[in-house]
Amino acid sequence: MRIKQSRLRLPVAAAALGTAALVAVAPAAAHGHHGHHHQKRRARAHAVYVSPNGAATKRDNSCRHAKYDSIQAAVEAAPLGGVVVVCRGTYHEMVTVDRRLTLLGQRGATIDATGNPYGVGVSASYSRVIGLTVENASPLDPSHGKLADGIVTIGLGPNGPVAADHVTILRNAVSGNLGSGIDLNSTSHSVAIGNRANANGVGINVADDLGKPSSHNVVGFNIANRNFGGCGIALADHSGAGVTDNLVYRNVANGNGLSTPTAPDASAGSGVILATAIPNGVVTGNTVTRNRFSGNGHGGVVVHAHAPGDDLSGTVISRNSIGENNVRTDENDLQTTGIYLGSLSPQTITVSGNQIHDDYYGIFASGPVTVVQKHNRFHHVRQTLGTFPTF
Repeated sequence: MRIKQSRLRLPVAAAALGTAALVAVAPAAAHGHHGHHHQKRRARAHAVYVSPNGAATKRDNSCRHAKYDSIQAAVEAAPLGGVVVVCRGTYHEMVTVDRRLTLLGQRGATIDATGNPYGVGVSASYSRVIGLTVENASPLDPSHGKLADGIVTIGLGPNGPVAADHVTILRNAVSGNLGSGIDLNSTSHSVAIGNRANANGVGINVADDLGKPSSHNVVGFNIANRNFGGCGIALADHSGAGVTDNLVYRNVANGNGLSTPTAPDASAGSGVILATAIPNGVVTGNTVTRNRFSGNGHGGVVVHAHAPGDDLSGTVISRNSIGENNVRTDENDLQTTGIYLGSLSPQTITVSGNQIHDDYYGIFASGPVTVVQKHNRFHHVRQTLGTFPTF
């Protein structure tokens, strides 16, 4: 175990990525007076409406006069680049966004995906999913594989799963989904911003299950708490395609991975994890900054590199606020820990400017990990750095 001191500078590319993504979604989130009425008129001109009381004989110019009672039917009827307004009510269905559009939920619009592999699956790039409540994805058909997500950047088509890029997932609430609340899977240049992903298997997932990279995505300003099956936020290479150059920024992820009480059967739940379990896995260039983590089963921020040749280079963990974590312990670490770094192969991880408090270990490194750290602050921490030779 080696310690090397270095000045941290947040990568320019990651910072630019975050700014660009936030600017891109700003019009959808804006509520300013200038342009608000213009946007509203434009949305109406290109909108179709879906309501539990929808009927084909209605004018389709408002929720009261909605023409559709099925979200999927409204998606198929919407013009390219149009808006599907989902009115208040509960919809028992699975929705596949297979054409470029905006799926816009009004207050109280809920998709109950019980028995389905997802609530909303997006297979059309440049689509947006905004303001929905999506819950209870739990597929009964084994042919759907392992999908059990609230909102996912994959849609099931006639020839199998199709992934989309440049997807915006904004201000949704996802809960009770047995897989991930939000799954940025095999996607690039997509964003998940301002969502609440609580009480799912995993809160927000970034992965490459279709053998297509997940890169240059932004996970920002989300709340991912009490996800029972695993982590609040996960960046994981499962196929070898790679999970690279993503930004995890200003999220809150507390109390995750607590579905089992104690070690050795502890739930593997951290605030955010960067991980791969396949040989030569690639999880590189990712930045985790300005988040808040506490009360998680594993560390607030965790690296797990389980196989030979795994590459987690370029990982930056900076300026996070991290309280008591690792309450269910981790490999070779039986104490509470703020940041846990475990690897079978040599890694160099930058850890700088974090505030870590109320843990036994501030940072724990298991295996051949070089920690590049500076300006971390520790309060009520028994040992700032703990090490173990193997992982």
